[in-house]
Amino acid sequence: MTADLAAWSRRVRMQHLRTVLAVAETSSLAQAAERLALTQPAVTKILHEVEADLGVQLFERTSRGTHATPQGELLAEHVRLVFTHLEQAVQALHDSREGLVGRVTVGVLIAGAASLLPSAVARLQASRPGVVVTVIEGTYDYLLPLLRQGALDLVVGRLPKQELRDGVAVEALYEESIALAVRPGHPAAALRRPALKALRKWPWILPLAGTTLRQLIEAAFHEARADMPDTRCESVSVVFNRRLILETDCIGAFPLEVVQLDLERGVLERIDRVSLPAFGPVGITRRKDGSLSRAAQALGDALRETALDSRS
Repeated sequence: MTADLAAWSRRVRMQHLRTVLAVAETSSLAQAAERLALTQPAVTKILHEVEADLGVQLFERTSRGTHATPQGELLAEHVRLVFTHLEQAVQALHDSREGLVGRVTVGVLIAGAASLLPSAVARLQASRPGVVVTVIEGTYDYLLPLLRQGALDLVVGRLPKQELRDGVAVEALYEESIALAVRPGHPAAALRRPALKALRKWPWILPLAGTTLRQLIEAAFHEARADMPDTRCESVSVVFNRRLILETDCIGAFPLEVVQLDLERGVLERIDRVSLPAFGPVGITRRKDGSLSRAAQALGDALRETALDSRS
């Protein structure tokens, strides 16, 4: 590129570019002038200035109109790209400001992973397809330190105990219950008045010691004055637990949301009328000292709307 052309690219005005593009697309000085809200002599003057600066003929004036030369078509093609990129830049700035793009990193516990968070992410992506969501599953022992460090924007699941809420704020979305699930046709599901004592004779998959679900099950057996089942397997893996239940006589305890779809479809069967404590409130946990990005706020809104829809 010569020095003169390089200098022109730095001093060219947007009106020059708009005029070149308008004349190339309409092949008419009159129509281009109308589009640009200029007079026809003003359009002609601008074209002469651009051609003089570049040292090439961009348009041919004939009785049938003003048509771009090959050099004019080439310049118009690049000008069109310039305006396309500018429009994309403006849209990107708008989307960033409104939270339509960005990234959200969310931690999820067992009670949020099955239905609430997937449905909320689907809702978010339908309205804000530019937002990327990263999901990290774990227990509060793992997720809360990440949240406090800023590595997570939100945590979704059963709300943490009071003693774990230092530096975090919580928002309950709904109350969850516990479901005991077995394979279809399991003899325990046919019991008319199942009691925890009677259910001890079958193997159980118990949540890991120290988890909220395990503590609630232990409290239920204590309340029933029954010994805990013999521990055959301890697991918080929904995929593993589900498969083992389907292939054996194991009884598994889950937050109801986790197995709701399998129960509705008959893939699993629920042992009804068993006295169990409530699993507790499920909702959103976030840092107290820190504002959420627009994208994270949008996911929070989607979580609230999803929880409301599922309970209405």
